Amino acid sequence: MRRAKIAGAAAAVALLGVLAFSAAKNAASSLPELRLPLPSVAAGPQPVVVDGVAEPLRALAQATADSAAGTAADKAAAIKRSYPCVADVSVRRPWGEKRSTLTPTLRVAVAPALRRGRPAGFLGSDGLVFVAPADVYALSGPTADVDDAPEDDRRALARAWPALTAPGALPEALAEMVWLSAQDGWQARLADGTTVLWGRLDWTREKLARLAEALNDARAKEPGAFAADLRWFEDGKVLLKPLGKSVAGVGGGLK
Repeated sequence: MRRAKIAGAAAAVALLGVLAFSAAKNAASSLPELRLPLPSVAAGPQPVVVDGVAEPLRALAQATADSAAGTAADKAAAIKRSYPCVADVSVRRPWGEKRSTLTPTLRVAVAPALRRGRPAGFLGSDGLVFVAPADVYALSGPTADVDDAPEDDRRALARAWPALTAPGALPEALAEMVWLSAQDGWQARLADGTTVLWGRLDWTREKLARLAEALNDARAKEPGAFAADLRWFEDGKVLLKPLGKSVAGVGGGLK
């Protein structure tokens, strides 16, 4: 009899536990869903300072960064879009500081660029023609009239520029390199009025040496400006004529 009572009591306790669990579950499901707010993230632009470039570009780039929304990387991208003379912008933020430092890297300018006689900015060392704010570059001397020259030909001119403009490289100082056409290539115009149909920009140092020799020989006989043609240099020909007279062949070039 006693065992029966104990068993009954145990069954009653188990039943109450089941009922309590069920009631708790139902109560929990009826409660509204609670969402704890996450810490808010500032949506405003990140503070930056532009450094590493001289005025006036530093101030111009700072103004562009200050007016651009978003992260420091977004501001760096805005500077690159606004100033084609900027090749890249590095972003640095020291540990513990809220402000990032943006450091622009300028493109290397080889020469003042023209297009059909009109200023077009600068010829870069990679062959790109780009513009820049006033006083960013202080280039003087010969110009490069690139007109519609293909990128490969502009790049070739940039590579040859140091040799073409070196002191004493030409009998007279180079005044301008002008793109003529895909067939004729480049033309060099010298300070004394001499013109040189250069053709493609290959064999540059060899052409410079042979041209100087040919012009010095010709000027010993007849001083003045000449028209030279190096388009057949690989055939061993350097053509010269005093300006206004008929063409005369001068041997030379590659044998």
